[in-house]
Amino acid sequence: MINTSDILKTSTARCRDCYRCVRSCPVNAIGVNDNQAYIDPERCILCGTCVRECPQKAKVYRDDIQKVKALLDEGKTIVTVAPSFAGVYGDIKSSRLPAALRKLGFYKVEETSIGADAVANQSRKKINEGKCGGICSACPAVVSYVEKYMSDHVDILTSVTSPMIAHAKIIKKKHPEAKVVFIGPCIAKKGEASQKKYDGLIDGVLTFDELNKWLDSEGIDLSSLPESTFDGVGVTRASKLFALPGGMLETAGYTEEITNSAYVHTSGAQNVKMILDAAISSDEMEVLEPLFCNGGCIGGPGISSNLNIFQRKAAIMRYADKNDVYPNVVISDISLDLDTEFTPEKLSKSSISEQQILDCYEATGKINKEMRLDCGACGYLNCRENAIAMIEGMAEAEMCLPYMRRLAEKRTDKIIESSPNGIVILDEDLCITSMNSSFKKFFTCSNSIVGRQISYLCDDKDYVEIAKGKATTKESVIKCYGKEFHQLTYYLPEEKQFVGIYVDISTVKLNEVKLQAMRKKTLEQVQKLLNHQVEMAQQMTMFLGESTAKSEALMEGLLDDES
Repeated sequence: MINTSDILKTSTARCRDCYRCVRSCPVNAIGVNDNQAYIDPERCILCGTCVRECPQKAKVYRDDIQKVKALLDEGKTIVTVAPSFAGVYGDIKSSRLPAALRKLGFYKVEETSIGADAVANQSRKKINEGKCGGICSACPAVVSYVEKYMSDHVDILTSVTSPMIAHAKIIKKKHPEAKVVFIGPCIAKKGEASQKKYDGLIDGVLTFDELNKWLDSEGIDLSSLPESTFDGVGVTRASKLFALPGGMLETAGYTEEITNSAYVHTSGAQNVKMILDAAISSDEMEVLEPLFCNGGCIGGPGISSNLNIFQRKAAIMRYADKNDVYPNVVISDISLDLDTEFTPEKLSKSSISEQQILDCYEATGKINKEMRLDCGACGYLNCRENAIAMIEGMAEAEMCLPYMRRLAEKRTDKIIESSPNGIVILDEDLCITSMNSSFKKFFTCSNSIVGRQISYLCDDKDYVEIAKGKATTKESVIKCYGKEFHQLTYYLPEEKQFVGIYVDISTVKLNEVKLQAMRKKTLEQVQKLLNHQVEMAQQMTMFLGESTAKSEALMEGLLDDES
């Protein structure tokens, strides 16, 4: 089993719970926990769809540039370049790619198409002899899908290695001491190269994106380099088309049978899944070439190119047609064993009852069939699959957009209903559609007036002005039902509704009156206190004056007696 968690991961710092990876994953290998997406390694087939689809670049695969640099330091390292390179770099740059790779330090630069020729020939031979199934096994994502999700039918695959492995065997036969590095568009190749059955064949795997990153860091511009050719034996025109749908069939020589319904090629996850299911139950298809990425290998997740899928295909076609003479592959002097075996990997499945699914429906407000919209916003095809994923711990209730919207509406309704202010909603004809409890209390009304115009309860002047476009919002003070209200009105264009908010300011006015009365009473009391203090002062002054006069008279009397 391939350790996919070592190759493909989610950068939690970048993940923004948009669920796009959940929606795009063809095997539902993306789970969500605490609003963070994660990859289930048991389910993942390393197709790289999530890498290609994630808008935040939160899905990242292992960078092996430093590992390959270390291989170059160890000694002779030979690089094998996937046939899709011409579609990645276009006409001018692709002819200079060998020179750039030699500049990086590779001992030899060869095309994986050499291995593609060998694989195609061996596959046709085994299929014709009835020694294997008729579904080509060149695409590692397809192989992994069959091993995990069609584990009872691995025998439908041709038991032949991929072009990468085949070419590595050819190189190792000629150069036993050399290290081998594969460069291509595929993340699944990193997983394929790590399998024990291929130990010692592939020492490193880079995607074209990793190669471009490396070239940029070294300041190597492909456009400025001279044209150069690849090393190794020549390759056929057909093998140069191996990256395109139907390329393997053409390389194997099925050119005459290609119009026959028994010989089928397809690309894209959904098409591959559909055709594989059909292949099990049908005896019509003899040879099937499936490529998991849309458009074939030129649509791989390890490609970032300014060329669209059609321009990439055209570039590969031009590269294949570049020479008039296509030498045959010369490997007859090398004894190769291209046979392989594929191992079923049955996924662990939990037992889920219908009651559990119903409980999940109830928890998300979908107990009624009418509420199961099967909209797919959560990333799953329908509500049932989403419920199963929730039970398995792969999904959360918050992923259901209709459920969250209903929840938000309920919370909003609760806030409006519990507001101490009166709130009323009107339609475009200024007729009442809804109102909260406070509004009913203020205007002593009930739901029986729903449908009547607001003028039935109060002056509709502000609403009319807004409806005529004379204002966007209006504020005023109105008096009715023995009370005084602050009225705020505005229009919701998207909902085509008018909103009125009423704040009872009667108590505020009453409080102001009471406050003024208290102030007046306080001032009166202060004035009385001041008057009292003045009177006391005056009395004290008078008393002191009289006392002083009496004291002077007594003193004078005493002086007279002494004299």
